[in-house]
Amino acid sequence: MNLSRAEQVEQYFANVSIDVVASATPADAFEAALPITAEVVRKNGIGKTFAVARLQSIAEAAGLDRHRGNDWVQQRLARAFATVNGHIGRDSSAKVHDTNSEPPAATSPDDYGEPLKPHHPIDLGPVTLAIGDWLRRSLSEPDCLMGAWFTTTSRILFSAPTGIGKSNFALALAAHMAAGRDFLHWRAHRPARVLFIDGEMSRRLLKRRAQDVCRRLGFELEGLFLLSHEDVEGFQPLNTPAGKELIEQVIEKVGGVDAVIFDNVMALISGDMKEEDGWQRALPLVNSLTKRSIGQLWVHHTGHDATRSYGTKTREWRMDTVIHATEQKRIDTDVSFSLEFQKARERTPETRRDFEDVTIALVDDAWICSAAAVKQGKPAPLEVKFLQALLDAMAGAEAIKHQSWKAVRTDAWKAECIRRGLLDPDKPKSLSSLFSKYRRELVAHNLIACDGEIVWPL
Repeated sequence: MNLSRAEQVEQYFANVSIDVVASATPADAFEAALPITAEVVRKNGIGKTFAVARLQSIAEAAGLDRHRGNDWVQQRLARAFATVNGHIGRDSSAKVHDTNSEPPAATSPDDYGEPLKPHHPIDLGPVTLAIGDWLRRSLSEPDCLMGAWFTTTSRILFSAPTGIGKSNFALALAAHMAAGRDFLHWRAHRPARVLFIDGEMSRRLLKRRAQDVCRRLGFELEGLFLLSHEDVEGFQPLNTPAGKELIEQVIEKVGGVDAVIFDNVMALISGDMKEEDGWQRALPLVNSLTKRSIGQLWVHHTGHDATRSYGTKTREWRMDTVIHATEQKRIDTDVSFSLEFQKARERTPETRRDFEDVTIALVDDAWICSAAAVKQGKPAPLEVKFLQALLDAMAGAEAIKHQSWKAVRTDAWKAECIRRGLLDPDKPKSLSSLFSKYRRELVAHNLIACDGEIVWPL
């Protein structure tokens, strides 16, 4: 039976997977496969990113990826390329693999993702390497648009089951960023220019949604731009050169943007969502936006497993933030779900609150959430005293290490408050309510954070 070129590619990596996973020493089998794969990639013009993604999947299946960084497969394959390239021309007749399972030559550079490029020396003169130089390096602070999780360089994947309101949420987020208005418990730092790209809704429905967000805000937005796939004749997937060029033209036409929201991956990207190749072809657009300081959020579906985004996990590798929504049924609305930040690369102890799990809903034409908004203004004098008691408790022997920062247990903080006369131990009910009140107040002012019975200042 004659296999197509794509089928032969799949067969080749399937054979490698069987050899590695079934081996008594999978690590050795994986290492043995690297130079073979490097030679096959070199000879047939398969994209390196495609090969790395396939090898990463094989390594995961064999349990070889534990306690390793995301780049180790790429680094090992690069070493294999160096070894293979060092032998080119010296033994061109060497057999590298059974030709029945070797993929055929690509007919164009786009056949298997990124084409192989000729090697050129890289000028490392301006590259910062020494840690001392890194410590003295001047880099701009993040340009935050919404909370600490959406900046002008953010790459975000937002996945949710069908029909729970992810498009409503994404458009509301875009509108609030454009207006410079706080959204739910997240603070908007400035008005932004936001492009919302829809690949699924009809123009009629998109217009209705636009009317809804403007009505809820109370005014017409100037910095929000909407692109409907129906308005572009012959709309091309965004993982093609034509699709990438379209987005660049739209951004130029509106005079530049700070962020783009893509709704959604299934509608805007071509290819099998379970495979890496389709998303690999979208990376030129993804990387181009980041280089131009344009934040991006990609809306995506779940599959039968509603706990994760549908398809290949490699889609999450290039993302800074991965958000997952789970439906939370209410009798008073059809739009209600919890948000979980499954990946939060930019999270710090100071910004932890912006990445906390939260339940949100659209009720009576207004967005609500389970998290309290950050209080504006200065804390009350008594709040300051409770905060100082916490700082003093942390300075003593009761301090502990929580994750990567210093903290104390609630009992130690409470004991310091009693010692200072802020709480009366002879009135346990009053003590408990008073302590809880000022802990809530300090959290609301974003001055402290709590994780169960552990607390620390921000």
